[in-house]
Amino acid sequence: MIRLFALLFVLLGLPALAQADSKPPPHLELDIQLDPETRQFEATSTLTFQGDTLNFALVPNLSVKQLLVDGRSPALSAEDASAGRYRMKLDGPGPHRLQAHYRGQLSPLPDLDHREVLGRLPPMADVRGSYLPAGSGWYPDPGVPFSYRLRLELPAGQKGLVPGTLVHEEAGPAYRAEFDFPHPIEGIDLMAGPYSVAERLVDRPAEPALRIRTYFYPDMADLSDGYLADSTRYITRYSRQIGPYPFDSFSVVASPLPTGFGMPSLTYLGRDVLRLPFIRATSLGHEVLHNWWGNGVWPDWESGNWSEGLTTFMADYAYQEEQSAEAAQIARLGWLRDLAAVPEAEDTPLAAFTARHHGLSSIVGYNKSAMLFLMLRDTLGEEAFEKGLRLFWQRHRFRRAGWVDLQRAFTNASGRDLAAFFRQWVERAGAPRLRLAEAFWSDGHLGLAVEQNGAPYSLKVPLRLILADRQAVRWVDVNGPRSRIALPAPDRVSAVDLDPDYRLWRRLDPAYFPPILREVFVAPRAGLLLADADPELRGAATALAERLLDSEPEALTLDDGKSLPGQWPLLLIGRTERVDSLLARLGL
Repeated sequence: MIRLFALLFVLLGLPALAQADSKPPPHLELDIQLDPETRQFEATSTLTFQGDTLNFALVPNLSVKQLLVDGRSPALSAEDASAGRYRMKLDGPGPHRLQAHYRGQLSPLPDLDHREVLGRLPPMADVRGSYLPAGSGWYPDPGVPFSYRLRLELPAGQKGLVPGTLVHEEAGPAYRAEFDFPHPIEGIDLMAGPYSVAERLVDRPAEPALRIRTYFYPDMADLSDGYLADSTRYITRYSRQIGPYPFDSFSVVASPLPTGFGMPSLTYLGRDVLRLPFIRATSLGHEVLHNWWGNGVWPDWESGNWSEGLTTFMADYAYQEEQSAEAAQIARLGWLRDLAAVPEAEDTPLAAFTARHHGLSSIVGYNKSAMLFLMLRDTLGEEAFEKGLRLFWQRHRFRRAGWVDLQRAFTNASGRDLAAFFRQWVERAGAPRLRLAEAFWSDGHLGLAVEQNGAPYSLKVPLRLILADRQAVRWVDVNGPRSRIALPAPDRVSAVDLDPDYRLWRRLDPAYFPPILREVFVAPRAGLLLADADPELRGAATALAERLLDSEPEALTLDDGKSLPGQWPLLLIGRTERVDSLLARLGL
């Protein structure tokens, strides 16, 4: 998952620095001193930029000791300064030079669950690990992509990093490191901790060696060799498939929080997550790929985040395809199974997805988006699809791009008009429901009628024909509410399956599936019924429900003779014998 810098700018209420495409991006120089034990933070920054206004905010617990613009103190309102807001009108378009010296005590590191770390976090410090998120107000942010150079000083026993090229590093009485990021970037994340660092240098033709590192806690240093080897393997794979790796380094950094963030040139993963045996075969490749999609080409957030779906398709799903056809089919069925748990009224278009903030959003932003790219590949063929990916990368490297730019790249690569395809899958909410309403075989011909509910989609639908001695797959075009199809079939067809391998994003009949817990977890409204009167158990059950459910659980009671509510999913918790008794009483 990539960090959502642009949305954070909006949440902070930071008006963007006006900047034409012809102007050079702002450049930020930062000198940082951080003591994780006392949480004391001190910074000196110099921002060089063009524009006649500059607006930024610092987190309130950082106090500015000196602020100069072009060598003079700017006029600021007392209200803005006390709130950490800095809004300035400048003389002319510049270039201008902002110098700021500020310091303060950062927030302590809290205990957060995996949902809470997806929210807006402040800059935090702790000897166990410090995390200063991009967009959280720990540096003067110009509000548009910028380049930077950062010098970091930490106490002995601590090591830290930011995205970018490691220029210099020394460990003595204090740890010092310098990083350079010459490309435009939307924000800076800083991480530090009591890390043991392992490194591998990988030769690259006509380029500096690629520095691959792990920043792990000492008690997990034995995992480093595997992560270094697999990081190298993934970078090689995607460099061949898309284009050369865009940075000079890649680091896997252990987090004391349950994070799963991808940033340019690194990934920040929870220490407990890194220990899981399957992470190197799944999530690591996903995070490496984000260096192309999301951190190499940035999503145009206003038109939707395509990067999570494309990364899921080319990483998580691609690994299932390589494992076996059955594994890939199970993955696709899982996507549709999740869709069945989304109430139709809660479905949203891909154009509205920016980042995962609950289960429903991930079903659209990850699963539907990944299925879009699968359907697009089925439509165009492997060669044109791969050509479109490379063309998209070449055109938009270190630039923002939206769904329309993907459409153009695949159109140019294939020579096909894809406007209708992208319009229905990106801009429309929902999914079609398909039904094979009629099928007959007669005199060497197969006649079919395929129906779909609601406003019809234009679809390329796979059909599996069952013959006496074999099976055959045919693809047919379905466009209207009821499409009549005639196919030549010299041999007798005994049965027809519509989309038998689940290659279309569509709503399946809920009766097709047995109930699963995920339906309750992602429901926009869910009930909680406690079958046990024990106060301690009821408290634990309520806390569990609040952690599991995306929505606030609605506490229900069951009086004698009252039946369970059927209009929304229900979570029933209690001791086994109490649950059995209640189910028997209700005839369930």
